[in-house]
Amino acid sequence: MREARNRAVLYNIVTGGLDAPGSRPFYHTSKLAFGPRLGIAYAPKRFEGKTVIRAGAGYYYGPGQGEDLIQPIESDRVSIRLDGAAARYPVDSLTAIGNFNINTATGIGVRAYAPGYSVPEKVLSYTFGIQQTLPGQAVATVAYVGSQGRNLFLRSIANVVTGVTPAGAAIRQFGNRFAEIDYKTTGGTDHYDSLQTTLNRRFSKGFTLGGQWTWGHSIGNTGGSNESQTTHSPFDFSLDRGNNAFDVRHSVNFTALYELPFARQHRFGGWDLGGVWNARSGLPVDVRVTRPDIVHVNAAGQVFNSAQAGTQPVINVPGGGASRDVRRPDVVAGVSPFIKNADKTVFLNPAAFAIPAPGTFGNLGRGAIHGPGISQFDLTLSKRFKISERFNAQFRAEAYNIFNRANFDAPVARLANVLGTSANQLQPGRSYTTSTAGTFGQIQGTVEKVVGLGASRQVQFSMRLSF
Repeated sequence: MREARNRAVLYNIVTGGLDAPGSRPFYHTSKLAFGPRLGIAYAPKRFEGKTVIRAGAGYYYGPGQGEDLIQPIESDRVSIRLDGAAARYPVDSLTAIGNFNINTATGIGVRAYAPGYSVPEKVLSYTFGIQQTLPGQAVATVAYVGSQGRNLFLRSIANVVTGVTPAGAAIRQFGNRFAEIDYKTTGGTDHYDSLQTTLNRRFSKGFTLGGQWTWGHSIGNTGGSNESQTTHSPFDFSLDRGNNAFDVRHSVNFTALYELPFARQHRFGGWDLGGVWNARSGLPVDVRVTRPDIVHVNAAGQVFNSAQAGTQPVINVPGGGASRDVRRPDVVAGVSPFIKNADKTVFLNPAAFAIPAPGTFGNLGRGAIHGPGISQFDLTLSKRFKISERFNAQFRAEAYNIFNRANFDAPVARLANVLGTSANQLQPGRSYTTSTAGTFGQIQGTVEKVVGLGASRQVQFSMRLSF
C-alpha cells in the first residue's frame, strides 16, 4: 500500500528524522509465498476398517489487518478529541475545526515502521490423530493439533526516554522534535499445542450422543495481527513471551438428543428432547500497574510521584512508554494471586503484587494469570407434525443457560501507582493491600453475551413450516 500523492509521513526510527515522501516503501512484501498442504488418511486392513490414522500439515499466510499497513498515511494528520456537548451526535465539524488549537490537540504523534517490517504473517499448522470405531455405534477420536506462527505482528515505541533533566523533564533519544513514537514491526512468534478428543454415537434406537474435550496452550511473544499489544519493554520483545490473550486451557462440550419413548408411537410421534453442556476455563487476565516515566527519589531511597524537598528525578520505566499503559507489576514470592470471597466478587489477591523499583520492569509474565471459567446447560424440546404430503411443521421450545448460572467477567486487573508524599504510602517492593489496591481483583459483572456461552437464561419458542 502507498499514499497516492506521496503525503505519507515516513519516520525513520534509526535516525530519528523523516525520510523523503515516496523515497521507500512502507514495508517489504512478496507475492511468491508458497503454501503447500498435505493430508494423509490410512485404514490398516488388519483392523477391518474400524481404525483410521490421519496426519496433515500446511502453511498458511495472512496480511494481518489493513490498519497495520497504512500507518505512515495515518500520520499525515493531527487529531482533536471532542468531549461533552461538542462530542454529541451529530458533530458540527466546522465548530471543531474552528476551535482547533495545535498546542492543545490530542493524538499529535507519528506512527512508524521498523526496518525489516515485512508481510505476510505465516503459520505452519499440523495434526496427527487416530479414529476408532467402538461398540454401541460410537466413534472415538484422539488427535494432536499444533501450529507455529512466524513473522507475526509486533508493536513498540521509538524515540525512547534516555535521561531526565534536573527539573524532571524527559530527555528523549532523538530530542524533543517528536514525542514518543508508536512503531510497528514483524518477526514475532507463537506456538500452539493441543490434545483434542471426541466421542460420537450415531443416531440409533432414538438416541445420539456427542462429546469433546480439548486441552490447549497458546504461547508466544505476540498473538499476531490485531491481537498484539505494545511490548512490555521497548528494548526486548522476548520479555513478552507468555500466554496469548486467547489461551484457553480446557474446553468441554457434550450434546445429546433423545427421541422420547412414547413419541415412537405413530399417534404421538416426533417428540425430541436434547441438551448441550458447554464449559471452558478462563482467559488470561492482563494484570497491569500504572507507572509514570519519571519519579523522584530522596536520600533514604523513598520514591515519590512528584518532586519533594531533597529528592532527585530518575527514570522510573526504562525507555518510558507510560502512555501505552502496558506495564506489569512484580510478583511477591510465596503469595497466591487468587482470593475468593463467599459471593465470588473478589478474584485476585492484591498482596501477590508489588510496584517495581525505579529503573526496572515488573517480573509478572504476559498473560500469566487466568480469569474465571464459564459454563452453561441448554435444553431443547421439539415436536414434528406432518400436515400433508407437501407440508410439515416443527415446534421448538429452547432454554439457554436453563439453570441461570452466573458466569463472571474478568476482574479489574489494573493496579494504581500509589506512591505519594505521606509515610504510609506504598513503596516499591512492598505488597499491595486491599486499601491501596482499590477495586483491583474485584469482579464487577457477568459475561455480557446476548447469545452463546455466557448468556443469561433465555427461553424462546418457534414454529417452522416446511414445504
